[in-house]
Amino acid sequence: MSQHFVRPGEPPPGLSSFTKIRLGWIKAHQAHIAKPGETLCVFLSPLSKGGELLVVKIPLDNGTYYLVENRQPIGFDKMLPDSGILVLKVDPLVDEGYGTVEVKSAGGSRDFANATYKLEMNNRNIFIDKKNKIAIIPLWKEKDNLGVLITTPDHSEAAIKAGRAIQTLVDQNLRTSDNKKETVIREAITAFKNKDFEKSYVIATRRHEGR
Repeated sequence: MSQHFVRPGEPPPGLSSFTKIRLGWIKAHQAHIAKPGETLCVFLSPLSKGGELLVVKIPLDNGTYYLVENRQPIGFDKMLPDSGILVLKVDPLVDEGYGTVEVKSAGGSRDFANATYKLEMNNRNIFIDKKNKIAIIPLWKEKDNLGVLITTPDHSEAAIKAGRAIQTLVDQNLRTSDNKKETVIREAITAFKNKDFEKSYVIATRRHEGR
């Protein structure tokens, strides 16, 4: 997300997870390794703020790998051109400055104005690598942490439907909190994290539709 500069006279965005790993600023326990083909749900702290989990690494057979990070306008990232889940593809065999790190921009924009993935946006709520059977889906927030699902393309449609239904409930609960709604949210999230996306969707939409 290093766009120099987002606005004239303002500082540039902060460093990517790739650079922070190289500098030793992200420790081993702050990075989770996900294998292609597995389904994993995690919540990432904002990269510039720091926290228990900052990045997901997905290694590929040819030595390249993906890095998934949560970029929010906090701290050194205050001047980001965009915010949300960012997907980077790293090829360590390419010399730095010649495409070692590629931003897999959700909106295809070279200026990173639409670079991140967001659950609520139809055209930016999933990254798919069909060859390696990888789907990366942004989820809802839990406090400052933003969720991300690493799964396979065949599970993506059900996961997105469930995730958006949960997001609707979470947004409603922020406006009018009540114990019953919080119970339904917890049940839907539990089913989601247990990889039962269909059940999660049913739980969330039954409450949402008042049935």
